[in-house]
Amino acid sequence: MFRVLMSSLAVYLTVSSIIYANPFLLVSLPDEHRIAVYQIDSEAGLLRHMRDHNLGADPGPMSVSHDGKTLYLSLRNAGKLASFAIDPETAKLTHLATVDVDQDPAYHWQDYTARYLLCAYYHTGRVSMHSLGKDGRILSEPTRWIQTELKAHCIMAAPDNRHVFVPHTGANKIFQFTLDSDRGTLELKKDGVLTSEEQTGPRHIDIHPRRPWAYVDYEQGNKVAFYRINEGKLVRKQVIASVPADWPDGEGATSRLTLSPDARFVYAANRGHNSIAGFKINRFTGKLTSIGYFPTEANPRSFVITACGKWLYAGGQDTNQIAVFSRNVNDGTLQRIDTIQTGRKPWWLQLVNQH
Repeated sequence: MFRVLMSSLAVYLTVSSIIYANPFLLVSLPDEHRIAVYQIDSEAGLLRHMRDHNLGADPGPMSVSHDGKTLYLSLRNAGKLASFAIDPETAKLTHLATVDVDQDPAYHWQDYTARYLLCAYYHTGRVSMHSLGKDGRILSEPTRWIQTELKAHCIMAAPDNRHVFVPHTGANKIFQFTLDSDRGTLELKKDGVLTSEEQTGPRHIDIHPRRPWAYVDYEQGNKVAFYRINEGKLVRKQVIASVPADWPDGEGATSRLTLSPDARFVYAANRGHNSIAGFKINRFTGKLTSIGYFPTEANPRSFVITACGKWLYAGGQDTNQIAVFSRNVNDGTLQRIDTIQTGRKPWWLQLVNQH
């Protein structure tokens, strides 16, 4: 009986340490060639600066492997991609590999098999597919280079890992690919280029984990579009404004879009209007209804929501600050609770150690 109790206690303590472990927020600061590392107080949502990870080049977008063990980082002007092992307790980064790629890797994402890192390139209008080692490191030679068009800004696959979407802001297009992770191929679908209206600029895409629904922010249009995924292709069903009706046409631009962890809400950042727009997803149709516009710091290029759904952090590129929000997990609304100073021009925010 004692052995059973001790085993149960050990399991409880292990689970509790995972549940209550404090996650970390990483902030890329390209002007200062460093990543600022903040510990998150899971109970209060507040940030505490722990250290800086100094780099020899300007860091930009970041992403994390699906198992949470590896960080991928764009070194924008250097034209490189780097991979780091993440310490599960301290979020200390240990360099694994750096590879040469095109200038300005704008977005990268690990496929669901963890075999490949897919990347979109803004300046050269290309997509790459890199093999990954068993420890998550990026291997030197990409298995695929695919030419698309200028200003490729995001890349992501549907949950089945077969259908890949790449929005392009300048071309007003979304390129649609078929991924075969067994063969290591990425091929443009027949009639796979979806064109939206002029001055829309599809920028980022996020995909519902359980339904065939995708959401895209229109950078130049200050809008969010809802698409249904039908036989691996996007079919647009709704376009809704990300700014109030009295906001002047053509002013400002969206910068980031993401679903809430429970996939019940969508959020988009508005530069110019300097707000986070929130939308509720109809659980039957997938369509969006506005829940409000929440003021944040000027030029909010990047924001993140913690896995528990309780906290949202938004970087102000023009104010060198991070806005801290409490998030109501029931109705999705945001309440600002703190503002902290960070380095110059925070470019990308990334959460780690949430598992």
